[in-house]
Amino acid sequence: MYNQIVYGSLLHPKELQRHGISLDLIEFVKVSNFQRVFNQEPSNRKSDSINRAVLNIQKVENSFFNAILIKNISKKSLQELDIREKGYDRLNLEDGLVRYYTDNKIAKNCFVYIGKKGKQNEQILPNTSYLKLCLNGARSYFDEFYNDFINTTYQNTNDGLELISSI
Repeated sequence: MYNQIVYGSLLHPKELQRHGISLDLIEFVKVSNFQRVFNQEPSNRKSDSINRAVLNIQKVENSFFNAILIKNISKKSLQELDIREKGYDRLNLEDGLVRYYTDNKIAKNCFVYIGKKGKQNEQILPNTSYLKLCLNGARSYFDEFYNDFINTTYQNTNDGLELISSI
């Protein structure tokens, strides 16, 4: 069985419940050598506005982002999530990159969705309602988790990337 890493709208408990994922199947983790950024063109949340970016991750050494690990994802849930995440590819993470908040031990057999090549755009800003959903999801757990979300989530600017906390 595999463990799925989620880092965007699926952080929200109601989004997890919509997919039949019980909160007792989740753990809180940190994923090393990746950065979370609002640079993904949406596949489901269509908009012509500049405020249309959804979350993605990209490889960046010495970075991390926090996330939720869904333990032993079922084949049915995986099929549903593959449809939901149609703008993303499934990426198996190297063991050692994912660690639990509780004891810093390594989580194994993890995968994450990463934006398909060509779906990134450095000119777009976060979709406002999507950002709110992600923030409320992160806020629904514990202070350190929420603060880590704010301090490891980036958005586009004219000069590159900046933390969303500076919005």
